Amino acid sequence: MSDKGTIDSGAIKRSLAASLALLILISGCAKSSFLGQMTTASYQPSNVYRAEANLSAEIKRVAVLPLTTLSDDSAMDFGREALWPVLVAELGRVRQFELVSVSPDELRLLTGRNAWSGEEKLPLDFFDKLQEKLGVDAVLFSRLTQYRAYEPLAVGWRLKLFDAAEPQVLWAVDEVFDARVPEVAAAARRYAQQHPDAGPSVQDAQGVLLSPRRFGRYATSAVVETLPGRAIPAP
Repeated sequence: MSDKGTIDSGAIKRSLAASLALLILISGCAKSSFLGQMTTASYQPSNVYRAEANLSAEIKRVAVLPLTTLSDDSAMDFGREALWPVLVAELGRVRQFELVSVSPDELRLLTGRNAWSGEEKLPLDFFDKLQEKLGVDAVLFSRLTQYRAYEPLAVGWRLKLFDAAEPQVLWAVDEVFDARVPEVAAAARRYAQQHPDAGPSVQDAQGVLLSPRRFGRYATSAVVETLPGRAIPAP
């Protein structure tokens, strides 16, 4: 038995051992959880329409209309401001066509309104005016249907690409990416690993589910990737 005031080395050792065991348990659970998540299949957008597998060679210039939202609350307004440049950047990245970004003021001058979702009745000369003034072959309508910038993150996209000459829908997608869905979370992590902010790491992959900016990039990239391809010219 130790005298009063004497350090009990045995008690200290037992305390340290217990703390170490707890750290190992926590680390093991986190690692096991992460590995389990990484074996989950990635989410694949399925609510997609393509008139043809490939875009016509005639679709060279596309008017990208201002991003609209399903509701007018402050969260959606914030999402629109955050994701509009991301959408334009992702469309430019795939290099399917030349982009002509149309500002709200320019759209009002051409059509009488500063925003169109593609779900309302359009003026009869809507596409004719855009073709004539902007020299475009197609028109892209975009709508943010959901935006949750706190955990669990969520982004909803509704996009429609119209042939301006017909007009008819060439491509449409309506998807919600909710981080609560295991397949969505797995796909977001894989996207983060393939597109790291700095160096690839487990922390970087996990962090995508905490960052509205990075999760928004994943969701936007995922919908843009569903665009029809381009036919490879015959040799």
